[in-house]
Amino acid sequence: MNIPQSIVRIFLMLPNGQIGAQLRDNIPGIASQGMLSTFGGGVDIGESPKQAALRELEEETFLTTNDYKMEFITTFTHQKTAKDIKVLQNNHLFLARVSDCDKIEIKEGVGLVVLRKDVDFEKVNAGEGTQMAWKLLQEYLKSKVKHDLLPAREIKL
Repeated sequence: MNIPQSIVRIFLMLPNGQIGAQLRDNIPGIASQGMLSTFGGGVDIGESPKQAALRELEEETFLTTNDYKMEFITTFTHQKTAKDIKVLQNNHLFLARVSDCDKIEIKEGVGLVVLRKDVDFEKVNAGEGTQMAWKLLQEYLKSKVKHDLLPAREIKL
């Protein structure tokens, strides 16, 4: 298994507020086989993480940029191991707020898994990187709620 140095991870937020993730194929040689994961993949040479996220989401779900609003959450580093070689991998985490669930057509993986925002990922069959991404997504969503609840302040010029 070749380990890319930089990947994008994308969770979907459905119109009802639930989170969409990918159930991976159980194919030998792929990462996180048979597990719950994010949508996404490697960042190609010359490609920005956002460009990779847009490309990967279209490749894996048929969604186009008219069907969602993409938000960058954060980048975190995760250690991966293959054939006794350890690689530090940059994980660029995104959230795609989908406007219409009917537009989602899964092209990679077994299917779309819909989750409540409060699911304890330590009890889910997901890899370490996906668990880290889920925790960061939960923190991001909590901070957005707190930010959205703050009263608007008038600024005098």
